[in-house]
Amino acid sequence: MKQKVLTLLIIGLLFSSCQERKKLVSDSENIEMPKWNIEGLSQKAIQHLDSTKWDLLLFKQDIETYDKYQEVFQSYPLNKSPFPVAEYDYAVSYIPFTIENEGKIIKGVSIGECDDPDCKKITDKLTLLVLTNDREAEELTLVDSRNFPYLTAQGYVKVSNNEYDWVFSASPDGFSTLLINMKFFDLRFGETVFIYPQSDNSFFYDQIKDSPNNYDSFEKFKTSILNIERIKEQLKSKKNIK
Repeated sequence: MKQKVLTLLIIGLLFSSCQERKKLVSDSENIEMPKWNIEGLSQKAIQHLDSTKWDLLLFKQDIETYDKYQEVFQSYPLNKSPFPVAEYDYAVSYIPFTIENEGKIIKGVSIGECDDPDCKKITDKLTLLVLTNDREAEELTLVDSRNFPYLTAQGYVKVSNNEYDWVFSASPDGFSTLLINMKFFDLRFGETVFIYPQSDNSFFYDQIKDSPNNYDSFEKFKTSILNIERIKEQLKSKKNIK
């Protein structure tokens, strides 16, 4: 997949229908990935409250961006208003994808952290898949680096009879969560979540202890997921949305 470097503005406006790797970076080219403990996290929290530590240039940029594209930011599950943060070096990524398998169409996105300045190596933290059975189903994702050292993202997927809003967060101590239509997932028990919308507006779900991190290509990960017996059976259900 072709790689592009994007600013927060572009990511905020991009609709994730294409299958290109995208990353969001801070102004610095250097990425520091420290080993965080409670003392380090506490110190970072204090810095965020100290106005002498704020990145005012970044804050001004966020205010101008929000003023221009307020309606776009408000369309997400959580409105993204500007707020000041201490200076940081951090890069995050998202990879939107579409899977077609035996007549079924699945929309998805992988969220992760860049392990190097060029984002050639990514550690994925969440892979979300939603059965849509519609190539044109609308899917939007906003990945945000402003909560560093916490990774945050949000978005939604619209299917024929419902909308699936989601909010994700990952803590440096390994505790990550996904909330989708008020269903809570503790991602310590599986970083891949599969949503199966039903024709009666309910949804079934699966949580899998696997991720793209365990494979040298996304195709191998996809093949492995689709070969899980319970997923194969659920995708055949006549109660799934058409």
